[in-house]
Amino acid sequence: MASFPQEGLKHLAETTGLSVSTVSRVLSGKAAAYRISAETQSRVREAAGAQGIVVNEIARGLRLRTTQTIGLIIPDVSNPFFAALARQVEHLARAQGYSVLLADSQESTEVEAEAVRLMRSRRVDGLVVAPVGLEAAHLQSLRAEQWPLVLMDRVPAGFTGPCVTSDHRQGTRLAMRHLIGHGHQRIVCLQGLPGSSANQERVHGYLHSLKKAGLPVDEALIIGHDYAIETGREAVQQLFRSSRPRPTAILALGNLIALGALQALRALKLKVPRQVSLISFDEQPWAELIDPPLTTLSQPIEALAERAMGLLFQQLHPTAAAPAKPKLVLPVTLISRGSVAPLTRSR
Repeated sequence: MASFPQEGLKHLAETTGLSVSTVSRVLSGKAAAYRISAETQSRVREAAGAQGIVVNEIARGLRLRTTQTIGLIIPDVSNPFFAALARQVEHLARAQGYSVLLADSQESTEVEAEAVRLMRSRRVDGLVVAPVGLEAAHLQSLRAEQWPLVLMDRVPAGFTGPCVTSDHRQGTRLAMRHLIGHGHQRIVCLQGLPGSSANQERVHGYLHSLKKAGLPVDEALIIGHDYAIETGREAVQQLFRSSRPRPTAILALGNLIALGALQALRALKLKVPRQVSLISFDEQPWAELIDPPLTTLSQPIEALAERAMGLLFQQLHPTAAAPAKPKLVLPVTLISRGSVAPLTRSR
């Protein structure tokens, strides 16, 4: 560690009202290991700065082989769900004395792999990744090198490390049970990114629900190619302008897709829920503010971030008590509002 004069440490301890050992641990970069709060660290650093004690973070990181930085890669920073996840991760990291280096993979495996290389070059202590979810090789290689890593939300096939995800199948089953219970049979599934694990699980729940209810599966009603607003808008325009029998309900597998669907329905002068019912995956603050309020499937964002960071910190600061389950699956909740109505014969 850096050589700080003992008298200086004692004076800092007196100034901050902390013990000499706590002050020393903060200045030497061991705050996280001893679970020293962010507020305490800030107090020590401010007092140290006032006394002219400067801590060189980069040099200290090289000495201790730690940068007190966690890398976070998400697939779309403009998606409110991932933005909320990133905010929670940053909050939890800061509480443990870590800063966060954020990268947006733009739903591209190539960009994601490049972001992983960047994080390694910046010597981050560990990685939390909400992956695109199509390939696992670049992530699995980190596991082979024993690099601290946790995946959130999507888990590509072939990845064997710690991960935390919502129960995507359960979520769509809840939504389908709700729609079918209201008499709907011709239900559109506006999917996200085909091939990604979250999308596959959600589509599986949709198909399972139709089969369980004895309803026919129409593959033409599963439409979409990503989680963008344009996907929802274009898919609804295509379906409702065709000569095929109109769907009476829509299940959007992402909040931005749902926004696009709403835009298209309004342009087509179709009323929700009187003419078309709608449910969206992912709860957002605006869902209860629109007219009608949107029925949603809520993922436990805070719990996802907390469990992911817990798994990461167990790797950064290993103890004898290793996690019993490296893969955690958290339940999804249906929030019923005003965008679903019983099917009437006029539809």
